[in-house]
Amino acid sequence: MKRSILAASLLAFLSASAFAQNNQKVDEAGLQFWAKFKAAVAANDKEAVASMTRLPFLLQGKELSRAAFIQKFGVLFDARVKRCFAKARLVKENDGFEVFCGQQIFLFGKVNGAYKFTEIGVND
Repeated sequence: MKRSILAASLLAFLSASAFAQNNQKVDEAGLQFWAKFKAAVAANDKEAVASMTRLPFLLQGKELSRAAFIQKFGVLFDARVKRCFAKARLVKENDGFEVFCGQQIFLFGKVNGAYKFTEIGVND
């Protein structure tokens, strides 16, 4: 009986600990970065978005320079993505955060101590 109570208590503790880790909030610097980033995307400010992106940017196995990234802006941030960004919830991930838009995951992390847009992944 004591073992059952101990096992149940341990399971409850581990579940609460896992929930707390997955329920972490994005820090204030991340929230400020996100507000600036999504505003720049909405305004089609390609230069500002490029300055907030880790470059070269890897897209489909190719490294995009700043100029190439700016050229692909409309493909990366189409109307669907802009609508998604407007209502997106940030998901804390390690030192950064993610934004889920359909089959795409937009990843943001710290690069040399500052937040940057780092990559686009597949939401599988």
